Amino acid sequence: MAPTVAIYYDRDQLRLNSFFLHDLVSAGRSFGARVIPVVGPEELRGIRLDDLDAMLVRSRSLRQRIWLARRISHVVNSPLIALLGNDKLAQYLWCKKHGFATPELYPLSTTPSSLWVAKPRFGHGGQGVRRIQGRRWHQGGAMMVVQQFVVGANCDHRHYVVGTTVVATVERKAVDDFRSNLSLGATVNHVVPDERERDLVRTVVERLGAGYYGVDTVSGPHGPIVMEIEDLVGARSLYQLGFSNHASRVMKWLCESYVA
Repeated sequence: MAPTVAIYYDRDQLRLNSFFLHDLVSAGRSFGARVIPVVGPEELRGIRLDDLDAMLVRSRSLRQRIWLARRISHVVNSPLIALLGNDKLAQYLWCKKHGFATPELYPLSTTPSSLWVAKPRFGHGGQGVRRIQGRRWHQGGAMMVVQQFVVGANCDHRHYVVGTTVVATVERKAVDDFRSNLSLGATVNHVVPDERERDLVRTVVERLGAGYYGVDTVSGPHGPIVMEIEDLVGARSLYQLGFSNHASRVMKWLCESYVA
């Protein structure tokens, strides 16, 4: 009997990733799976969750992820990865708990008088991120956090994780900005990380578990540090670099690992 896998996308996330959804569906079907694309909560309500072997969720809602994980045997990514990938304060606390080097980060109530970066706590894509000096954080609003500015952080490495394997590392370099987000015009190149960076990412993956996510690192004064964990909704950097088999790799892992 063919396994049944649903791929859920929020409409907002699908807007820039429709090609990725198309490739995921095609790849899953090539492996013999019955693949159901689901877009938005309206279509989700029409799906019999009991019929699913697994669901790949590409949405930002933690509440929805928890709800689905209670009803489907295998939900990717897990609620933990969804939390860390969408809440910068939770991510910082998790990194500190597990001993990973990461820039200091605070809620808006406390900030030393030096150069910091203010960013939306639940933001993505570099939107609303700006450098600030000292107490100017008061301009930000209640949902902002401030993060220690890392010299050289205009260039970072995104490590793409499929299952528990880093399948590619991409260098993202800002152009006329300090933010290295592709959506803000950063350039991308395929790179091979050094041994210290590989060891750091491997340990992060061991703590997080299997999924489809990104681990962003930058070079700190004493070695590589974790900048962000990303609950990925697409793979635009990899497509731009010609990784045309990426969706196939994701679905092969999903079907082999989570589908009986």
